[in-house]
Amino acid sequence: MADKPNLVNELQQMAKEYEPLLPIEKKLIGWSLGIGVVSIFFFYWLSVTFFPAGH
Repeated sequence: MADKPNLVNELQQMAKEYEPLLPIEKKLIGWSLGIGVVSIFFFYWLSVTFFPAGH
């Protein structure tokens, strides 16, 4: 039981500290979202073009 208060204190301290994203992290997030959006449109176009019966 002695570990539990220490864990709670550590989690509360971590929640208070704010670390801004690094430039490489921002690029990775942007690329991931971009690839995801492009993939959605590509697969939608692919399904409409080659499998028209489902639409």
